Amino acid sequence: MPRAFTIVELLVVIAIMSVLAGLAVTAMPGLMERAARVDVVAKTRTMGQAVLQYVPDHAGKLPPLFPGQVLEYEAGRGGRIVTECAAYLGINQAEGKYLVTSLMPRAYARQTIPANPAQMRVWVVNSTMTNKDGITYPFGSVTTPGQPPTGNMTLAAVPHITSQWMISTADQEQPNVAAASWKANAPPKPPLGNVRAVFRFDGSAGLVNISQP
Repeated sequence: MPRAFTIVELLVVIAIMSVLAGLAVTAMPGLMERAARVDVVAKTRTMGQAVLQYVPDHAGKLPPLFPGQVLEYEAGRGGRIVTECAAYLGINQAEGKYLVTSLMPRAYARQTIPANPAQMRVWVVNSTMTNKDGITYPFGSVTTPGQPPTGNMTLAAVPHITSQWMISTADQEQPNVAAASWKANAPPKPPLGNVRAVFRFDGSAGLVNISQP
């Protein structure tokens, strides 16, 4: 006849399971944070690469982009990466207007500010640079309120291309967001904690400390 478990054996098994469960609960936040960081870097890289893919098909020029970037695709609405670079992002252009949820980083999908995800500034582009020759506007400048930028530069003309960031995740503490009129449509705090995801003009992507850029 098979021998039944004794109470002592059952208590030992329960104790071991409790310890393992405790370790899992302790490790879970760290795993979730690492997963969120990997996810946001991957999606930031996707957005940046779409911009670089746009360039050779448009006489070497960067797309005309607004500083604050949302993920709402809208046919005929310029100034947004999801619209200007839709062909390079595999975006369905048959629909007139919709939120491209597949590109929304998990850390931003969990944000409650703003209430409307379509208005959330997920990324900010480096639209104003200063060098020895003065101020340059890689993605153009807005001359008419409500209209897309004009005067976008060629990629080759961007100064310090190997060190300049192109796209950064947005939040109200990000220097390029803090003084913007649309600041309220960015998360109040960096969703990734003490880092932000960036994509550089040279095609590299990664995390930087919140003191940068």
